[in-house]
Amino acid sequence: MMRPFGSIGALAAVALLSGCERYATPESLRGAGEPIALTSQSITLPDETVTLPARAEIVTVNCTACHSPDLILSQPRLKPEQWQAEITKMRSAYKATIDEKDDGKIVAALLALQK
Repeated sequence: MMRPFGSIGALAAVALLSGCERYATPESLRGAGEPIALTSQSITLPDETVTLPARAEIVTVNCTACHSPDLILSQPRLKPEQWQAEITKMRSAYKATIDEKDDGKIVAALLALQK
């Protein structure tokens, strides 16, 4: 019967792994005693070219913190119950702070945007 590694293979693996650190430390990544230099970085995001109409203010207030107007306007046509399921999902799965009393208004506004 042939063993995949045998005793010599196991000893070789232990010898190789003995030189490895379990956790990386700042010193192991850059060398002890060298200072870490942090610098500020910035990026320029493209200007938003699409806006929602004023009649959809409830959608702007509740949805555009996470979704761009362009994304909202490019959604497939959904039925009211499908939009309600999406709102419920945003609230439960993603912890969106959408007040349940606004659900009907949001659904109506999303339906109007589909036309």
